[in-house]
Amino acid sequence: MIAVPLILAGGRGERFWPLSRSSNPKQLLRLAGNKTMVEETLARARAACGGAQPLVITGRQCAAAMRRALGRRVAYDCIVEPVGKNTAPAIALGALWVRRRHGDAVMLVASADHAIAPKQAFVKAVRSAAFLAQKTGSLVVFGIRPTRPDTGYGYINIGKPISGAGGTASYQVRRFVEKPSAAVAREYVRSGNYLWNSGMFVWKTSAILSEIKEHMPRLYRQACAVERAGFTKASIDRYYKTCESESIDYGIMEKSSRIAAVCGAFCWDDIGSWEAMTRVHPKNKKGTVAVGPAVFDHESSNSIIYNASPLHVASIGLDNAVLVVTPDAVLAVARPLLPGLKKYLGMMKEKKFPAKLF
Repeated sequence: MIAVPLILAGGRGERFWPLSRSSNPKQLLRLAGNKTMVEETLARARAACGGAQPLVITGRQCAAAMRRALGRRVAYDCIVEPVGKNTAPAIALGALWVRRRHGDAVMLVASADHAIAPKQAFVKAVRSAAFLAQKTGSLVVFGIRPTRPDTGYGYINIGKPISGAGGTASYQVRRFVEKPSAAVAREYVRSGNYLWNSGMFVWKTSAILSEIKEHMPRLYRQACAVERAGFTKASIDRYYKTCESESIDYGIMEKSSRIAAVCGAFCWDDIGSWEAMTRVHPKNKKGTVAVGPAVFDHESSNSIIYNASPLHVASIGLDNAVLVVTPDAVLAVARPLLPGLKKYLGMMKEKKFPAKLF
């Protein structure tokens, strides 16, 4: 066994409305290939982790949809969150679950909605990170070499290289940086000393639990109470009702003194919004991406057209726009307004759009 995978699969992915909703969350969409995002994630994790059965942490509505979608084709353990409380509470609980079943094992923490290729490069990076975590007790984060000055990602300021990490570039970490301004992001990319923070990690259970105990002692005590109760539904519900909502980055990674970064040779995208379609699907000569059956596009430029319906969709002369068609809803939005989609969803709800659309 190389590592035990912990897959974080919470959230609905509202920025992919109208395709993504509570009954059909982003993790269960085929946004980057022929398989759902969670299927792709589980397949990568199994390849990298020697076949260890993954633990998936997700919300109630997503858990039910995932069971229906995956059926018996994929074996996994599952912790169901009654309410999302960001990543730190999920990881604390997941680490105790893994320790209870596998002892002081190495863990891979990955999100269920990332696009990663090629798989073998990811496998190599995970094994290098597992070796580093086992050897040094470090909390290892996967850093991604930036390809553009993106303001939507956090960044990692890297220091001296670390030798002996299985042939994968590895570094000491100086600090984590929140999402920067465009000017600062451009400087980070120019410097060569910053990586994107992928939100994927490798560590020993003893290492991460020690850091949680030191930096988030109340959360640690609350999670240990769930373990003592045997991870019953009642104890998990009680935990999520009372624990604080915090990210693992802010709660632990920005405070710990034993962080290392592995920079693998794989391409990565967090598939955060419709904008990601331009990075994971080919563009035509006018910079337009068209995905799905029965799409006619003529003279549309720098646009995204996604058909997930039985309808025939014609796009003629669109410029810098997004058109998404599902069986029961259509989204047409100017591409620069995509970052505000959640705000517009709130306005739709106020206008009494049917609840089933969300």
